[in-house]
Amino acid sequence: MDINERFKELRKAFGLSQEELGNKIGLSKSGISNIESGTRNVTDKHIKLICSEFPINEDWLRTGAGEMKKKTPFDTMEQLKKEFNLDDFSFNLVHEYLKLATAQREKVRDFFYRVIESEEGIDYIAEAPRTPGDLEKQFPPVEKPSEGTKTG
Repeated sequence: MDINERFKELRKAFGLSQEELGNKIGLSKSGISNIESGTRNVTDKHIKLICSEFPINEDWLRTGAGEMKKKTPFDTMEQLKKEFNLDDFSFNLVHEYLKLATAQREKVRDFFYRVIESEEGIDYIAEAPRTPGDLEKQFPPVEKPSEGTKTG
């Protein structure tokens, strides 16, 4: 399979028409058609635009080596969910924990260590925040990255 065929394959993998893909990377429908048919070459600019717009493995697009799609953090979480048979609560707990800032993770971790290592008779419910405001004071909200922001 050559690069033009891989180009077509990735478009189909994302369920896009030639026009939709063209709109995302600044080409006309006929430009996409010409690339897919092999009458137009895929340029470095096309490759960079595609790899910035989609989670595509650049090596795969250029040479066919490896997997088409890059692994995302969510893909990794889904794999962990399956491997460890996590229910929705456990999955969300781990996922939200991993999104916390380092200082917030340390507070959560320290709390769990105190619970695990505690002697009987300690009332951890008494230590829990009483109101949403108390919770936010102890664990300030984290700004979520915008859609276009790359993480990890």
